[in-house]
Amino acid sequence: MRRPFRPRPWSRRMTTIGTGTGATGLPPIPAYLIASKDEEKLAAKFAQTNPQAKADIDYFESKAPTLDTADALMKDYRALGILLGAYGMSDQIQYPALIRKLITEDPTSTSSTAQRIGNTNYLAFAKAMAQYASNPFATGDGVQAVTDAYTLNSFEKDQGTQIPGMEQALAFKRQASGITTIAQLMSNLPALKVAVVQTGLDWTSYGAMDYDRQVKLLTSTIDIDDLQDPAKVDRMAEQFLIKAADDPTKCGAKDKEKYSLASLLASATTTDPILSILGGKTGSSSSGSDPMLALFA
Repeated sequence: MRRPFRPRPWSRRMTTIGTGTGATGLPPIPAYLIASKDEEKLAAKFAQTNPQAKADIDYFESKAPTLDTADALMKDYRALGILLGAYGMSDQIQYPALIRKLITEDPTSTSSTAQRIGNTNYLAFAKAMAQYASNPFATGDGVQAVTDAYTLNSFEKDQGTQIPGMEQALAFKRQASGITTIAQLMSNLPALKVAVVQTGLDWTSYGAMDYDRQVKLLTSTIDIDDLQDPAKVDRMAEQFLIKAADDPTKCGAKDKEKYSLASLLASATTTDPILSILGGKTGSSSSGSDPMLALFA
């Protein structure tokens, strides 16, 4: 007797690709394949048709030439938020002392905050700001780099509101080739979520582990060289999307956690380099009342 057809969970979830892109009625994996293949074009169209994205880009372009000093940038809350959004660091706007350190310290120094934390986004941000020796947005190329990155991140975020896990899957696809160590993977939250969940472990369980167990798990289950293979990266992203369709919260695909400092400290132990940088104590840290967070408030 023929068994009745049972569609995969993702096949029942219909959606669109972006705002005004014209691709409608696609389930997650076909949507991912289309979006990841032509992401820059789709993101550019999204920026033209999404009112908020367009307004933010116009604002930053108009204000960029006036941001001559680090103080000027820090005082322009909206411009700073757009800039942080371009580097996937929107949540860090609540830590102005941390942002100022990243902006003004020499990112090539081993003692700098960016180097000691090791977060790939922090490092890229600090290098682009170049100690704010001069206005990094004084040229058209400097402004374009920010608006292009902001457009991509905004597009991915929009996709995540339509399909659980799509934001993380697209970011993973885009950034995977630049991840060459487990430490880099652990500092890239969207990529880490995809890498963890596609192994079969849910994100909630991973987050409950201490730092040493997390490192051991990733080292034993993930071949970091696979991130240099586009076909393998696609398979990992697709597995993540399938699981996110079943339970987006357990997969970390439908929560408020982004690149918050609290998330970096969430499983800190005596061997966690983040904790040692901040001079913390042993044991877990709480994102709600952890005094370490006050250091950057």
